[in-house]
Amino acid sequence: MPVFRSIVFPSLCLLAPLILGAAPKPRKSAMPAGGRPNVLFIIADDLRDYAGWMGGHPQARTPNMDRLARLGMRFTNAHCNYALCNPSRTSLLTGMMPSSSGVFGNEQDWRRSVQVAGRPTLPEHFKAAGFTTLAAGKLFHANHGGPDGRLAGWHGGRRGFEQDAAWVTRFPEPGVQIPDLPVHTGQNYNGLNIWHWDWGRIDVPDELTDDGAVVAWASDQLRRKSSRPFFLGVGLYRPHSPWYVPKAYFDLFPLDAIQLPEVREDDLADVPAFAKAYDREGSHHEVILKHQKWKEAVQAYLASVAFCDAMLGRLIDALEAGPNAANTLVVFTSDHGWHLGEKRQWHKGGLWEEATRVPLCIVAPGVTQPDSVSGEPVSLIDLYPTLCELAKLKAPDHLDGTSLLPLLRDPSVRGRRPAVTVMGGGERTSYAARSDRWRYIRHADGSEELYDHQADPHEWSNLAAQPEHAVLKQEMAGFFPQEFRNASRTAAEVVPEACPDGSVHLSLQCGDTLGADEAPRLKGRTFFIEASFDYDPRVDQDSSLLSQGDSKLGYVLHLAGGKPVLTVFQQGRAVAVTGDGLQPGRCHVRAGMDQDGLLSIAVPGRSEMLANGPLAGGFPEDPTAGLAAGRSFGPLTVKEHPNSTPFDGQVHRLRLTLLPVQPQNPTPEIEVKKPVRAVPVEE
Repeated sequence: MPVFRSIVFPSLCLLAPLILGAAPKPRKSAMPAGGRPNVLFIIADDLRDYAGWMGGHPQARTPNMDRLARLGMRFTNAHCNYALCNPSRTSLLTGMMPSSSGVFGNEQDWRRSVQVAGRPTLPEHFKAAGFTTLAAGKLFHANHGGPDGRLAGWHGGRRGFEQDAAWVTRFPEPGVQIPDLPVHTGQNYNGLNIWHWDWGRIDVPDELTDDGAVVAWASDQLRRKSSRPFFLGVGLYRPHSPWYVPKAYFDLFPLDAIQLPEVREDDLADVPAFAKAYDREGSHHEVILKHQKWKEAVQAYLASVAFCDAMLGRLIDALEAGPNAANTLVVFTSDHGWHLGEKRQWHKGGLWEEATRVPLCIVAPGVTQPDSVSGEPVSLIDLYPTLCELAKLKAPDHLDGTSLLPLLRDPSVRGRRPAVTVMGGGERTSYAARSDRWRYIRHADGSEELYDHQADPHEWSNLAAQPEHAVLKQEMAGFFPQEFRNASRTAAEVVPEACPDGSVHLSLQCGDTLGADEAPRLKGRTFFIEASFDYDPRVDQDSSLLSQGDSKLGYVLHLAGGKPVLTVFQQGRAVAVTGDGLQPGRCHVRAGMDQDGLLSIAVPGRSEMLANGPLAGGFPEDPTAGLAAGRSFGPLTVKEHPNSTPFDGQVHRLRLTLLPVQPQNPTPEIEVKKPVRAVPVEE
């Protein structure tokens, strides 16, 4: 049974000299009075408290993270606002809580949120203020691109939900966040056959890895003198899976010496059922135990953290060797934490300490003192207003966070509000509030957890049921958002009243999402869709435009391999009609189903394709799932369409017409053998 977890972080202030060594000497020169500083913003992916200075694992090897922590202020009680990549990064870079932006899923394109629209992101704001904005690596949500290293695909691929307008210069190229991995995921080195969660040694030099390329480019920028202040964002993909790093980093951690996280067998005994729904037959933890892979997984994670640390070291070296060190703010953090078996949990997600706590270091020349520490609760939404104040920019009005400048100037400041983390969304939202001592969790079903970090740093004993803590819970719950806003337009804005003839005409935009009870009724109806959009085959060839219902009953207009497809589902049976391949640029597609169940899809001016569908006489009933425009999948399954992605480009027109169908006897099936050539029309 594993017996060691960590040094309790509330005591880090006392132990810091032992962990970090002697404090560094202050830099020779401070930021010029009245001038605006440069910003070097570095964010790692899935990095939990395994930085050496955080004490999360006794074997962590992070000399550069520790070195950076000594240069300025380290925050020992910093937390993400959502323990999942896309909503966390959206929250940080928009300065909005997930409950304010409505963004809470990895497949949800934050750029389509009506709450975010018109509100500048952090790099946008700096760009508008005259900063040269540069980016390398994953900053907004993106991923490795799957087994093929795709530019677009599940979770957005290597482009991800990039904001092109935010950057003056972007590496590896405009519109792409992550360089192609030298070894694609899915190698199954660990034998678990989980393509997105694999680990193993790769025979690739550091500089030829994806992070190595990002760091080399960013380091080159740091060695140059800029005529204008710059904002350089650097996204380090490790320790995100797959944990493929060069052999030397694995060799730092001999497998037989690996220490596992300290766990308690009965840890979930006092946890509400809502919070432990993941712990079921076939869970990741069961798989790890069955195949005796726990030590391997911890070793691979530690190796990936050490690799991330080496990349960070190269950035610091480049900054200090270049002309910008004296007037460059440095921020280093992670998007969220990671579970390695605590509470039988693996991966990201959840509202416990392992998932929410992140490293956070800020070096602000002329403001921060070397080797300074704050244990006050802070969160990632505080970074936007902090950087604005440090850079002498007026902060936008939409920000939910509060500036950390008072703490940076005086580490003894106390009385911060708790850091709030969200999981779920809409009516199924759970919240956690983390103060300097307590963690209070209120789940969507009303169940609760309460942990005293002074006495219980592992969060083993749930005190929520003890009556003496009723006032404390009420006080901490007072910091939870009062509502979770919808990222899409309301049903009243999307669905008009039916016309006198009973038809319904909707003018949609990407991001519109309606629940089954809000979407127009389909029973007894047929439909017609008209779409006009800018098509980029690099990122939109497997995207979804419009869907309603699910795989039991519904329809979806999507692109597959660059061809428009209309698929209709009934009782698990899918019937599809596919149009001609689209050409890059402005495209027009029309699709529909008539009273005889005949499906059609047309690329005006080129062709119209027909196919017999299963729904003569219209839909027999209303689907149990709602309507979504420009979101992944819909009725499509992940298994059959693993690279489905939200539509990335501009949609000029997306119209849905639902026509009532008069009761009638179904007509005989129409035999369709050839495509029907369309008559050219003016667009």
